[in-house]
Amino acid sequence: MTPRLLTPTARLLCGLALLALTVAGLSGSVELRDPGLLATTALLLGKLAWLARRPRLARGIAGVTLAGLSLGLASYLLPEYWMPTAHWHAAADALVSGTSLIDWRPPLLATLCLILLGGAQLTGRRTALGSPMLLCLALLIWLAQLGLGVTPTTRWVLDYAAAPAPLTAMGCLLMAHALPLIGLPAEERRLLIRPLLPSLLLAGMALALSQHLQLHEDRRLHRFFLEHNQRLADRLSGEVSDHLAAMRRFVNGWRLIETPPDAATWALMAEPLSRDFGYFVNIALIEPDTRIRYVHPMSEANRGILGMKLSERQPAGRRLQRQALVEHREAATDVIPLLQGEYGIIYYLPTRIADGRFIGASAMVLSLQALIDTLRAPIDEQKTRLELRQASTPLAILGAKDGNRHWAHTAQIDIGRRPLELTTQPSRQHLLEAHARLPAVTLATGLGLAYLLFLVLYAHRHLAVQHRLLHDSHARLRRESEARSRLQQEIEWLARHDELTKLPNRRLLMETLRAHHDTRPLCVMLCDLDHFKRINDTMGHLAGDACLNRMGELGQTVAERAGGLFARYGGEEFVLLLPNCDTARGREVAEELRRELQAARLRHHDGSLLTVSIGLAEHARGPLAIAPLMQAADEALYRAKAQGRNRVVSAPLSA
Repeated sequence: MTPRLLTPTARLLCGLALLALTVAGLSGSVELRDPGLLATTALLLGKLAWLARRPRLARGIAGVTLAGLSLGLASYLLPEYWMPTAHWHAAADALVSGTSLIDWRPPLLATLCLILLGGAQLTGRRTALGSPMLLCLALLIWLAQLGLGVTPTTRWVLDYAAAPAPLTAMGCLLMAHALPLIGLPAEERRLLIRPLLPSLLLAGMALALSQHLQLHEDRRLHRFFLEHNQRLADRLSGEVSDHLAAMRRFVNGWRLIETPPDAATWALMAEPLSRDFGYFVNIALIEPDTRIRYVHPMSEANRGILGMKLSERQPAGRRLQRQALVEHREAATDVIPLLQGEYGIIYYLPTRIADGRFIGASAMVLSLQALIDTLRAPIDEQKTRLELRQASTPLAILGAKDGNRHWAHTAQIDIGRRPLELTTQPSRQHLLEAHARLPAVTLATGLGLAYLLFLVLYAHRHLAVQHRLLHDSHARLRRESEARSRLQQEIEWLARHDELTKLPNRRLLMETLRAHHDTRPLCVMLCDLDHFKRINDTMGHLAGDACLNRMGELGQTVAERAGGLFARYGGEEFVLLLPNCDTARGREVAEELRRELQAARLRHHDGSLLTVSIGLAEHARGPLAIAPLMQAADEALYRAKAQGRNRVVSAPLSA
């Protein structure tokens, strides 16, 4: 994609995202005050401000949005003993009456995804601040939400994934942020890949570990609430067993009395049972003709049923009444609507006095609502909802109104003729309080470590590239320096040596002479090839150069043996400098050089041998004067030429 198309494409994506959120809000599929929708809308507006070249406004919107999202993330991460869920709910209600924590924070993964997108907006396109890594992490969390949307886990306590509309808008915003990465140069993309891969691997491992811990926490909570339900059921079953035993003791107690009871005696005997088991609406004596003779306690409602014939008022219970009053067997009704307007069970127990006379049936009316109210002590009514059911019909309810049906647990209780079901449903607040923060902390910490790992690896990689470039620059500089040094040495060498013969030239000779200004004796010999011009004229300059080179080789060999210096003075003239050498020794060395040249058999065009004339001068005492010394050697050379050439002539320097 060309750079010119990036901005229009990003604007189009943001526009589509805003359109999707607007349609979802107006259609009612997402509430307009949904925190995920509001945060996504804010970040989309911030992105549009960025595209409009208003970076300060864009960063301001992103900063405010991130502040709210960070507070929501803190509610997922802070332990319950640091910041109880009740305090979060109280803070939400203080901001807007009637709201709770759930109304103020997006789902966990949506919160993380939005924080990452907001961070990418704050960092802009600065790779050194981890903008590409933030976008990759946002993509990972967005895909995780997509997976949760496909396979929902209804038992999860926390909301993890955003609704479809905000989730779609997040995807569009993510693509709008990622578009500039398409135009990165290949070198920069290669620089990003190495830090990204291990960092994304760490983030993926953190996400997988978080999901595993969440499932483990889900099972732990399931076991916790299942055991809680079973404990309540066991307590209720124990209560039922206790009141059945107490009822039988009550009936057996009449066998110790010899006369039928009057109202006062009946109240006296029934009072302990009514006091110990307060869920008995009344304890009545039913005569064989089904008429209610006595009732306790004597409340206004119970006083109204005295003398009433049950066979007429409750015809559905005639069979059980007959079983107790005629067949003299214990009987219990199914769950039935009581005369008091609630559900309950009636127990009929045949009752006899001491002489064996049958006086009727003791009827004990049990209120299911009052029975389940005995569980108020072991539960928090604000956090747990209890329901006593028969099939799908709720018979008695206790506790919170917002019980979570996905976390309902059921246990059977034998009451009356048929078993009933005790269902417990924890409230959302109870679930949030009991839920461990470890899965969310693991995910947030893993994402943070992955981001830091990217920053470290990218900085290391960037420094490595800079180091390599610097090393290459230093290597080039070193090579250039070495080349310049070699060139300088070559220039210096050429300035002090003869290019043809490679011998020291006049400059080096003068420097050497000055260096030996204190050396005594000092012998200087000026050597000149005889008739050398003829060679150049008749045989050519190449032949002349060859003769000069040969002369240089012979002279250098002789000079090195004598511990001196052999230099080319100019043209066919050479100088042999011998420190610590007197005239006698100098003549020996000069003769050696002359003989070596003759032995080399260098010839003129006519076949005659090439010879050399040598003028020798010695400086034995006094300050060194180079010009007079060289003048003396030159004069000796002229005398050698005048005397017939091919000879050595010495001329001592006068004091």
